[in-house]
Amino acid sequence: MHRKNRMAAIMLSACLIFLLCACGGGELSSNGKYRRLETFGSETFSIGFRNDDFVRYYVEAALKELTADGTIHSLAIQWFSEDTTTFSSDAEALDRIGDVPSRTLIVGLDGGAFPMSYADGEGYSGFDVDVARAVCERLGWAVKFLPIKSEDAYIELSSGNIDCAWGGLTLDPASSNYTVLPSYMTNELVLVALSDSGIRSKGRLSGKTLAMDVDAKYLDALNSDEALKNRLNKVTRLTGGARACFEALDSGAADAIIVYSAAAGYYGK
Repeated sequence: MHRKNRMAAIMLSACLIFLLCACGGGELSSNGKYRRLETFGSETFSIGFRNDDFVRYYVEAALKELTADGTIHSLAIQWFSEDTTTFSSDAEALDRIGDVPSRTLIVGLDGGAFPMSYADGEGYSGFDVDVARAVCERLGWAVKFLPIKSEDAYIELSSGNIDCAWGGLTLDPASSNYTVLPSYMTNELVLVALSDSGIRSKGRLSGKTLAMDVDAKYLDALNSDEALKNRLNKVTRLTGGARACFEALDSGAADAIIVYSAAAGYYGK
């Protein structure tokens, strides 16, 4: 074969291999244990405050300093093995504000948004929880966490039950009811299977079982794909969040699960 023709054939083969791999989903974890079969959509995590509440500026400045000194990056690596946060960075942000008054910051969080924020014994754990604690440590504040839902953020803020809504929460940046900082992380709802299960696409789920959390958004995701829903043999809705779903997947009790991509990043470290 002529040299130019041979090179063209090699390039064409490489392109075909790339396209085939792209169509079949991809590894969702750094250790290759989990495979993404489908993405149903994305949502962004944000932090909300009462309008005109100056506490927002202290928290925002502390976040900028923690980004600048690498604290948030280290926490992201610890929880997800990669850093996809989009916080702004400014090593001198608090110096521009001046003295910080002492107080307790009451943080409203979703207690079931593993691994962003979740109930852990008598307290709370998660990436957002660790970042909030780091912010309060930088400011010299105490911190208290209370469980809320995203849709109740305005009520909880306006009533004074919480000082900020932060922890696995999806808030409306266009709302005039409260002030929302720019989103700091994008999260996706994904359909996941074990990489070694032989299930490389959602088309391979005929007669298989699916597990997901009881939250309505997971059921909404499944209902948005009628073909997938009709293909499944059984759908189980579990309490216990992403942890229960991954336990079901790893044990073989489910062939696939619908979870947050952040949770998949945590379990795939």
